[in-house]
Amino acid sequence: MNQTLKICLVLITLVAGCYSDRLPEEIDHLGVPRVTALEIERIPPVILRPAEVVKVPLRVKRNNNEGPIEVSLSKLPSGVEVTYEKQIAANSSELEIELAGKQSLGDSEKTVTVTVALSMSQNSLEETFDLELPIVSRPAFGSMPPIFLQPGDTVNLRIPVARNGFAESFVLESVEYTQGVLCRLPSEPIEDNDIRVLVAASEDASEGSQTQKIKTVVFGREVSVPLTLVVTRYPFKMDEMVYAAIMAGQKKKVDIEFQRDSLESLSRTLTGGLEALTGVNLAPAKFNGPVVVEAENLPSGVTLEPAYLEEGAVRCAVEVDAAGETQPGLYSIPLVATADHLTGSGLLVVRIHDPSDKPGMLPAAIVASMSKTMRYRRGGLQGRSTEDAKDLLAALYGGSEQSKKTSKSALAWLAAKQGQDGSWQPSKEVENGEDFPSISSGENSETITALALLPFLAEGITYEPGSATAVWLEEYPEVVKKGLTWLGSSRPQIDLQGSAPGAVDLDGLISGVTVGCETSFLSGDRALKKNAVYAMKSLVDRQSKEGNWQRTATETSETVLPTLRALLAMHIAESCGIKPSTAVLRRANVFLESAACGAPEIPKSRFGLTLAGPPDLTATAAGLLLLQYQEEPIDSPVMVDGSRFLAESAPSLEASLFNQSTDFLLLSGEVLRNIEGEQFDTWYSRVTAFLVRTQEQEGDEAGSWDSALFAGETDRLRATAQAILCLQIPYRYLPLYRSE
Repeated sequence: MNQTLKICLVLITLVAGCYSDRLPEEIDHLGVPRVTALEIERIPPVILRPAEVVKVPLRVKRNNNEGPIEVSLSKLPSGVEVTYEKQIAANSSELEIELAGKQSLGDSEKTVTVTVALSMSQNSLEETFDLELPIVSRPAFGSMPPIFLQPGDTVNLRIPVARNGFAESFVLESVEYTQGVLCRLPSEPIEDNDIRVLVAASEDASEGSQTQKIKTVVFGREVSVPLTLVVTRYPFKMDEMVYAAIMAGQKKKVDIEFQRDSLESLSRTLTGGLEALTGVNLAPAKFNGPVVVEAENLPSGVTLEPAYLEEGAVRCAVEVDAAGETQPGLYSIPLVATADHLTGSGLLVVRIHDPSDKPGMLPAAIVASMSKTMRYRRGGLQGRSTEDAKDLLAALYGGSEQSKKTSKSALAWLAAKQGQDGSWQPSKEVENGEDFPSISSGENSETITALALLPFLAEGITYEPGSATAVWLEEYPEVVKKGLTWLGSSRPQIDLQGSAPGAVDLDGLISGVTVGCETSFLSGDRALKKNAVYAMKSLVDRQSKEGNWQRTATETSETVLPTLRALLAMHIAESCGIKPSTAVLRRANVFLESAACGAPEIPKSRFGLTLAGPPDLTATAAGLLLLQYQEEPIDSPVMVDGSRFLAESAPSLEASLFNQSTDFLLLSGEVLRNIEGEQFDTWYSRVTAFLVRTQEQEGDEAGSWDSALFAGETDRLRATAQAILCLQIPYRYLPLYRSE
């Protein structure tokens, strides 16, 4: 029986073994759980690049091991940051290890083995994986020189990109400049080998330098290039005006100086103290690029090849070639300097001499062109007697087609402003300022009408229908006739004994004398000459016993300029055949002796507005012109010093305003034209450039000049009439120091 029991037990055991895999896992050996060692799933190699984050899953087979599992990692290489929970929770079998690459990675290749260690009670386990740190390629941006912008510029740039094996696209961060400067970057990812950038400066952009970075981030590291934008009106500045006197048929080289650091000099002035403290150069870099200089609107027969200013240089030369057929005269030739999108300008003034001309003599062609019915006088009106004479004199003294066009439109405006009765009325525009007192005590219709007639007379026009010297002037004799008629009928009767000197405005009387004398001379009208003599007598009767003239009977100051004006009108009358009284001139000269305020050795080189006053430019111009009529030698110390004083006050080529009156422009222009030479040539070029540029071009006032352009002027009609006379200086009166 014992043997039988043993056999049964063996059979039961065998049967139980055959079905043991069908029992629940937690049941083992009669219901006792089976526990084995922890297991870790294999971790594949991990690749980590700069600025990347890689998540590494850690999965564990618990094998019935219950409770939390401690986790630790071996030391990681520099540049790798790791984040993970240090324990796997009791109810979990997974954990995530986060590896982050710093931007310092990527310069060299490295592979390290990372060990993951698990521990639980007395049970521990390790697993390894490879961490690969590859070399990465990053693009690089090419360096950019400072970009110079003039207000209003828009420039497209290309910043080169060196890919260095980096094949992916990248996105640029936006850039903001201030003070009127714009930088527009591509909004789409950059896939090419350059970056197209648009930069612009508004018309009112502030001058100065700004630097911002054009940048992106690749694999955690900034890739950038600084872009400096310098806003300046003058990245380079050439001589405003250069002068060349040359014989016809010859060549001449003219040096042009450049200034490259106008903005830099300003910055040094403003920031020099800070630089001394900080050691940082706060001044922007100056423009050192090459510049090309070319001429525009060359006169016939004159050639000028482009000149090149080399990189970093500050001087170049242009060669003027005046062919043998070039008409002698004065030419203003615009110069344009360019450097890519940057521009500058200047003026080349060329005087071409005729070798056959005799010093001190009028050119034979001009003498032949003048009307033979007129007698030549010093400073006479013969130059306006024919269109040919005017054209030849204009060419000789700097008149151009542009200045002629300007005069034509101004005369048309002036004619349109004449009233139905033939008069012109004052058109006050601005109140007198404290800095620049009014030119006269007040304009009236008589004064303005007389002044408005002078530009028409300067063209040789009288009231006679056939007096127009050119087709474009044919409608103006009627304008002159109506003006003269009104002027004659409106002038109040003058007490020839001078008992009512305040009844007539002195300025109007002086202008009336000039108008009457010029009209009678141009027309040959004897009746008009009698009227002119009468007007001269009226002017003489206004002279005080001290020898001066006053605008009003009660005026006691600023008598010098009215006296000079009165005397000049008398000399113009003399050039028209109406001789003033010698006694009157003698008394006035005694008065003017006390008005001279130049240096002790040359007192008449300066005149003031009052006897005790300082030198005044307008009074000095009138005084010097009077001395020229009195035959002061052209090369006397008085004339040399005085003319230099006047020539220093010409308007600049880019001026938008002029700090002197139209009286000064006209009187000084006549003084310098009589002397001739470089002083007048450059002066007249500046004046005509200013007048042509500032003339109204549109609207109801097209053809006129705003009185606000000139110091002390308040009347558009007056300013316009005087501006026309300035343009007519070449032919209005013949030069005083030339004979036939």
